[in-house]
Amino acid sequence: MFFPEALLNSPMFGIGLTIIVYVFCELIVNRFELNIIPPFVLACPIIMGIIYFQSPHITYEQYAAGANFINFLLGPATVALALPLYRNRQTLKNNLAVIVSGVVVATVIGIVSIFVCGKLFGASEQVLLSLIPKSVTTPIAMDISSVIGGIPSLTAACVIFTGMFGSTFNHKILSWLGFKNDIAIGLAIGASSHGLGTSACVNKSALQLAIGGVAIGLTGIATSILAPLLLPLLTHLF
Repeated sequence: MFFPEALLNSPMFGIGLTIIVYVFCELIVNRFELNIIPPFVLACPIIMGIIYFQSPHITYEQYAAGANFINFLLGPATVALALPLYRNRQTLKNNLAVIVSGVVVATVIGIVSIFVCGKLFGASEQVLLSLIPKSVTTPIAMDISSVIGGIPSLTAACVIFTGMFGSTFNHKILSWLGFKNDIAIGLAIGASSHGLGTSACVNKSALQLAIGGVAIGLTGIATSILAPLLLPLLTHLF
């Protein structure tokens, strides 16, 4: 066992381990110029590996006692999106119709594409329903999953994977497709990969971040309304 018992039973263990592993992964990314991979994509499996290989000396509960504090900070971090929103409020007002219509289209395409792909690959009904809210921020996605008959814990895992994939590849894909407009990029990222994906906009453009923040909230609303309406129709068609 690498860690003293007193440290394992302290909330500082989860906080310290998360920060140290994240900084280590950030150094690795910078050292080897792995800019396509965000540090947290490497940090997650490393932390999981430490807990797994040190079990039963280290339990998830011991790690979560401190790590949950970092998770709590997601709330204030989300609220902090209000600053770029405020700074770009006039642009948001001028493009409100585009943003709302874009979110609706993205939500419909997301629901239909997941449903069709799930059917093609033989996913069970419950698994399929769990995948529907994958592009919505976790708390809302789990509630939607529960309402439509999915498995909330599976939905949470899908949401995290979607966000990690979006954070890693969204800008690369959009650049390859020739997208240069910050409004279009922020809207596409926020509507497809929620907060994790939108976090990649921080170093790109304040306008992308602002539009992405709006898209996150609107996508949650749109999915909660459209998913129950579209599923009976899709089930009948397929």
